[in-house]
Amino acid sequence: MTFEPTRRKRTSRRSRERIYQLLLSLCLLVLVSFAFPWLSWLGTVGYSLIALLLTQLLVIRKARRTMSDRLFQLLGIVALGSQLLWLITPLRWVNTGVPLVLSWSLLTGWSVVRLVKRLSRETRVSREMLMGAAAGYLLLGLTAGLVMSAVETIQPGSFEPLDLSTEQLRGTDATLLLSPGLFAKINYFAFVCLTTLGFGDINPMLPLSRMISVSTGIVGTLYLAVVMGVLISRYTGELEDRDDLEDQDLDEL
Repeated sequence: MTFEPTRRKRTSRRSRERIYQLLLSLCLLVLVSFAFPWLSWLGTVGYSLIALLLTQLLVIRKARRTMSDRLFQLLGIVALGSQLLWLITPLRWVNTGVPLVLSWSLLTGWSVVRLVKRLSRETRVSREMLMGAAAGYLLLGLTAGLVMSAVETIQPGSFEPLDLSTEQLRGTDATLLLSPGLFAKINYFAFVCLTTLGFGDINPMLPLSRMISVSTGIVGTLYLAVVMGVLISRYTGELEDRDDLEDQDLDEL
């Protein structure tokens, strides 16, 4: 009976490690799809799998699911549905981007908070912990790109020189799926904002796009500060534990 709690802890730790690895793999998959236009369908699949992973696997090992967990899962389903609706509807239906912006912003913000809490509970700095930290950062950038793309369809001309009204709206039934290059450019700009590089080749022109760009830069900086604090504290704790063990060994001698 005494081995049962230990076995549960090991199982829980392994499940967390798999989540970190899978989340990082999906984020990298979406990034690869931006580099190769003929693989743009991988981006859509990757976003969908990320939404499912965040809402299912983050709480699947819990014996009891709280109301917060159920709301989190429901939010993920809404985010996935709003993404699919936005992708298949014509660009002239600009209002379909509104639920995508709201649902994905809430889902990612909530997910990153939960992810940081999980990372803070880790007792040591491991490869899987670093994967989880990297996946959280990439997730922020990918979500910012998705939100910015939706904003561009809601308010064409939000980002200069990317203007959907000049090319994509020539066909009234065109969808964003028909312009993977444009989608990749907006995601590129999202990561430029996240990393606060500011190349200047793409500029936010309208108040909403400017607010999202500034918010992306602030969130990216705060995430790095918080995660670096967690990693440094865990690494320092490991060094202190090693020093204590060495002192004990010396005392015994």
